[in-house]
Amino acid sequence: MSIHTALPTARAWPLIVVGAFVAGCGPTQPDVDWPTYLGDEARTHYSPLTDINPANVANLVVAWRYDSGDLAPGISVMDTSPLVIDGVLYGLSPTLDAFALNAATGEELWRHEVGDVGIGHSQRGLLWWPGDDESGGASRMFYVAGWHLIGLDPSTGEPLSGFGEGGALDLSTIMDVEPATVQGPGVVFGDKIVLAVSDGGNDGVVMAVGVADGAVAWRTPTKPASGGAPTAGMALDVDNGLLFVPTEAAMPMAFGPEPPEGDLNANGLLALNVRTGESRWFRPIYVRESWPGRLASPPTLVTFERDGAVVNGVALATRRGHLYVLDRETGEPLSPMTEQGGQSVSAWTFTRQSFAASDRRPEAAEAVGKLTASLDQTLWAPPSSSGSLMFPGTDAGVGWGGAAFDPASGRLIINTQETASVLRLLEIPAGFSDRNAYFAHCARCHGADRKGLFEDRAERYGAGGPSLIGVGDRLTRKDIRTAIDRGRGSMPGFEHLSELERIAIVRYVLTAGDDFTVDDSTTELSHVFAEPTTLRDPDGLPGNAPPWGTLTAFDLSTGAVDWQVPLGEYPSYPNLGLGAENVGGPVVTASGLVFIGATPDMKIRALDIRDRTVLWEADLWASGHATPVVYRASERQFIVIASGGGRSGPPSGSEYVAFAVSE
Repeated sequence: MSIHTALPTARAWPLIVVGAFVAGCGPTQPDVDWPTYLGDEARTHYSPLTDINPANVANLVVAWRYDSGDLAPGISVMDTSPLVIDGVLYGLSPTLDAFALNAATGEELWRHEVGDVGIGHSQRGLLWWPGDDESGGASRMFYVAGWHLIGLDPSTGEPLSGFGEGGALDLSTIMDVEPATVQGPGVVFGDKIVLAVSDGGNDGVVMAVGVADGAVAWRTPTKPASGGAPTAGMALDVDNGLLFVPTEAAMPMAFGPEPPEGDLNANGLLALNVRTGESRWFRPIYVRESWPGRLASPPTLVTFERDGAVVNGVALATRRGHLYVLDRETGEPLSPMTEQGGQSVSAWTFTRQSFAASDRRPEAAEAVGKLTASLDQTLWAPPSSSGSLMFPGTDAGVGWGGAAFDPASGRLIINTQETASVLRLLEIPAGFSDRNAYFAHCARCHGADRKGLFEDRAERYGAGGPSLIGVGDRLTRKDIRTAIDRGRGSMPGFEHLSELERIAIVRYVLTAGDDFTVDDSTTELSHVFAEPTTLRDPDGLPGNAPPWGTLTAFDLSTGAVDWQVPLGEYPSYPNLGLGAENVGGPVVTASGLVFIGATPDMKIRALDIRDRTVLWEADLWASGHATPVVYRASERQFIVIASGGGRSGPPSGSEYVAFAVSE
């Protein structure tokens, strides 16, 4: 038996929790699936299972391991949170090959190689369509690789005939923009797949396509003015047909040194009618934001009691450390608001809101003090030539891993990092040329015309690399920048380049025309935004006062932090107890356990939700920068996490690891 056809609303979860404990007394339990990204459409990261509980979690052992295949070139990552349906686990490799495993044993059932379309793009999850009894349609599986929405037969791994071209729908042809970027898996509603698609910058749409042929049912632009590309995560209220979509700020280069105020479609939460794409409401979150990506976390639908009344809200945790809870129907704030730096923000916070230099040791504090002395530390300060300090920083707060919700206690479980970022404007002197920066550092291997090295060119260009023509079709801007910074495959990193040269090379390979003889030298002084950098002390640790990574239980009924504990360690400085930068999300179970990987020390942990005690931890081959999944197969409960590493430095990995109580 498999439970996956109709997931309950958040209001019904407490009854299921009680039922699970009662059922746990019997000798045989039904199998329970994990059929949706992050557990359910509400993105609660919640499992009703209780087989693994505080009394036996210390007995978890590795049940099986599966190597999902080749690492991606350069710094490989693997963010996928798999799905489990009817005893089969579906996942993705670092290069986005899809596979199916026996969820109880890890035995491979089939594998689908996606080819070069997936290289250089991570993907966080998959989509499952259970089929339609009325039309006799069989179940289908989907995921995004590169610019393509891939459709597969889940029983064989073969491409779906009639969907797109050969089972792949080219999203760039629908967006009319290149590149088309989809970082989250989207949602399934009825016979439609809904995706949030952006151009990697300021523009984007939310669109619905049919599961049968990929035909566009509706599309809603999310950028009427200066910004508003959708972010990676969305949540769906199935009963009310409401889709919740966070939108980003415009990239800084779109608006110059001063960010726009009052742009009513950027840096906020958008509620759409999932059937039609019609906007129901929009709630601005940050109207004076100076950098994009501050709403990276998917919303979480929450139901809890406050003052004796049941509250149905949508919670959004941000990179700035604010927690918003809004009314699902109207978008009105259910959390109190306050003034911060001249704008209204949520009064609920789970990170510090003011910068303090690291006090780990006097030498570190002194060095950080010298670095920050000339920086503008005003709240919401935009980048400047002299530099501004952002705290919490660009990668701080809550990222795409999102928050977990425990319906029994009304707690939101949030893993976060607390770091500071330095933002700068770089001067581009008159006479500077993107083309010349490329010629000086890249043409020897990739050719002056960017066509790379092939037979009969070796004498001219020496040992060289591949063609860079159309590289934007294969790699994102961030991927190209990472290759320049760290290297990729046989290409070394270019640590000696200035920030301006790095920006120029990325811009040139993405935008240069066919005529490489064109002189693009500037004629007057101008500015460009540098990539933000994390403020670090001489030891390479964050330059702000610890903790640098935490796990927090936030009580939605009281609006207060119930508990908070440092999360993770740095491998080069073990046992500091100060927490570490982390990427990935938690899950929570009805037995009162929180499972989380995310940390650079390459561990997965289980904590007691009541008192934050760490009850179990295990080593992974690489850091688990993906949200775990929880399910029961063959009458045994499992915890599985993708161990992909890469995001916090080497090593990278391609292994899925399953844990279960020792038999």
